[in-house]
Amino acid sequence: MLARLKAEDGLGLIELMAALVVLTIALLGLAAGYDEAFMSLHKASQKTVAAELADKQLELYSALPYDSIGLDATTTADVGTVGNAAYDPLYAEDPLLAGDFVTDQQTGVTTQLPSGTVNDVTISGCGSAPHCLPIQTVTGTDRRSYRIETFVRDRTDPENNTGIRWTERVVTVVVQDADTAGDPELLRLTSAFDRGPDG
Repeated sequence: MLARLKAEDGLGLIELMAALVVLTIALLGLAAGYDEAFMSLHKASQKTVAAELADKQLELYSALPYDSIGLDATTTADVGTVGNAAYDPLYAEDPLLAGDFVTDQQTGVTTQLPSGTVNDVTISGCGSAPHCLPIQTVTGTDRRSYRIETFVRDRTDPENNTGIRWTERVVTVVVQDADTAGDPELLRLTSAFDRGPDG
């Protein structure tokens, strides 16, 4: 027993190095998990603010009479016309402006409406109010900049057997991160406003 107490055997260098490698790998994995959790929380926060901004924009239209739902004609033409100083390819080339595919209920034939900003509902002299602008940059509650794009289109269902057509005005709001290159899309919300039968 006395010989065991006097022995100076201990952890060798190889064992110590192996323990350090295992500990380092564990700590790196833990740090990567924290980084991923932080990025996830950041993105969730941005999506929450984007949803608030999109809801606020759509609320502007729900407070308007049907015939007042639209975008300023001059501003919309400027951002959608190639060669114009205000031309915005991100807005003008959005798939929403490619033209809706419409199927005639009687013939079953599907056709695509014309592409371009002609599909936007515009109002002459609408002005620069937030509900009139196709593109605007706003500051969210998190003090970050967000780009809001608004598209207003009419969608008319073909006549049914009663001869009555229903028209609805469809407003789509796209919220993007204005602080990141390429303005990555955070959220896209659509709401339809019904005028009622045309017949």
